[in-house]
Amino acid sequence: MSNNITREAIGTEIETMVQDHVSMDIPFSQETNLEEDLDMDSLERVELGVKLEKKFGVLLPDSVIRQCATIGDLTEAIVSSKEMVA
Repeated sequence: MSNNITREAIGTEIETMVQDHVSMDIPFSQETNLEEDLDMDSLERVELGVKLEKKFGVLLPDSVIRQCATIGDLTEAIVSSKEMVA
C-alpha cells in the first residue's frame, strides 16, 4: 500500500476492517469506542492490530493497540507508523 494514502482513506479503511472484525451492523465512525461500543477486549484489539499491520505494512506494538480506545486512535497509530516508515 502506498505511503501517499490519505488520513481520511486510512480511517475509512479501518472503520470497514473493524466492522468486518466484529460483525456488527451498526454505524461506525472515528469516535466509535472499541470497548464500550463494540465490546472488544484487549486480545481482540491485538488480533485486529495484526490485520491492520498486514493491510497497511506497518508494525504496531501490542501495547499501542491496547491503548487505542477508538477507531480514531487506531487511525492515528497507523498514520504515525506510516510516517515513521516514510
